[in-house]
Amino acid sequence: MDSRDSQELVSYPLPQSSSSYMYKSHPSGSVAMVGGLLPPKMNCARAFNLFCLYGNIEKIKFMKSIQGTALIEMGDEYAVERAITHLNNLKVFGTRLNVCVSKQRSVVPSQVFELEDGTTSYKDFSMSKNNRFTSAGQASKNIIQPPSCVLHFYNVPLSVNEETFQKLCEENEVPVFIKCKVFEAKPTARTISGLIEWASKKEAVEALIILNHHQIRVQNGSNPYTLKLCFSTTSHL
Repeated sequence: MDSRDSQELVSYPLPQSSSSYMYKSHPSGSVAMVGGLLPPKMNCARAFNLFCLYGNIEKIKFMKSIQGTALIEMGDEYAVERAITHLNNLKVFGTRLNVCVSKQRSVVPSQVFELEDGTTSYKDFSMSKNNRFTSAGQASKNIIQPPSCVLHFYNVPLSVNEETFQKLCEENEVPVFIKCKVFEAKPTARTISGLIEWASKKEAVEALIILNHHQIRVQNGSNPYTLKLCFSTTSHL
């Protein structure tokens, strides 16, 4: 995690049922099979944007034999269990996700093909800086929550405001939100955070899938800021 990523994080202790260090039962595998990821709306990057909220993502591969189905290798079996708990039967872009434990022990990059949007059917995320559970300290700062209509955003430049997010939604064909709250930044802060509410859980989930890890550039800035999104503990603004 770089210095920007450590700014303006709201720290919530992980519930015991969501921490791999506290589990007493043993799920059966670290690979999830996910149905309902229908292209062209879904691809490897967008699947990562959603599933990374519940554990590290190692590899994602869309299956050529079953349209809209992908194998997602996560950091451990507990991450898979969290994903099943929070994402199974979730409605996304008109279809419901079917998330279960795969019999595969790992994801192998075989039968790679091009998805409808032109992106590859396989991607390795093991070295991605956007993984959020790379250490116990980093994992403890995550908000492990079920999908909701309110998203928590962080790691965005100080110049970002409600109009910035409105434009971002319009440019990426995301439903416009109904409320936005920007938290007051500390005098020494280089980034800001806040909350955005959509009219429905469905709209918020789709916004997160599309906008999570979007690169925000500032005028005269050398490096872009990576927008980080997650589901909030707040139900309404």
